[in-house]
Amino acid sequence: LLEAPMLQQISRNEAPKSIHPIRNVRVEGRRTSVRLEPEFWAGLNELLEEEKVSLDQFCDYVQRRKGQASFSSTMRAQILEYFRRR
Repeated sequence: LLEAPMLQQISRNEAPKSIHPIRNVRVEGRRTSVRLEPEFWAGLNELLEEEKVSLDQFCDYVQRRKGQASFSSTMRAQILEYFRRR
């Protein structure tokens, strides 16, 4: 967790813009692109390895749960939830 002085410094300084990598994935057999922060891609790669599932399988799982939300935000939420449950 970030300590208070670090949080204050972040709020005073403009956060650097990070590059959000775009990757091509398949969702229910259709090719599409997903843009996530590098930290989420790293977490997703760990999740895929631990659960022994492919990126396409995970994308299908996300698609079934997304409802009205965007695919990318649902993907982030599913990744976060995975690590919260560990």
